[in-house]
Amino acid sequence: MQHIKKILTKRIQQSGLAKNVETALVIQEFEKLIKDIFGSQVIKKIKPLYIKNKVLKVACLSSVIVQEINFKKDELIEKINKKFKQEVLKDIKFTL
Repeated sequence: MQHIKKILTKRIQQSGLAKNVETALVIQEFEKLIKDIFGSQVIKKIKPLYIKNKVLKVACLSSVIVQEINFKKDELIEKINKKFKQEVLKDIKFTL
């Protein structure tokens, strides 16, 4: 008898949902790090949109917040990649 985790992992990969699940987890980790580093007020003013070609696109209501996050961008990318034990992000781009 197979363990349920192995069965679910196999089914997710077969269905093509693995990439979507990974994207959701990366975005969730990004939001957690933003909240931890900058506080809950900043997280209310940004919205991670999608990941394409290992670039996370984030909508932001404030250019000041974009500058603050850009100062920590390399650290954020490094922490996320370390958490997932592979390069899931190369860059973070913002749209105002």
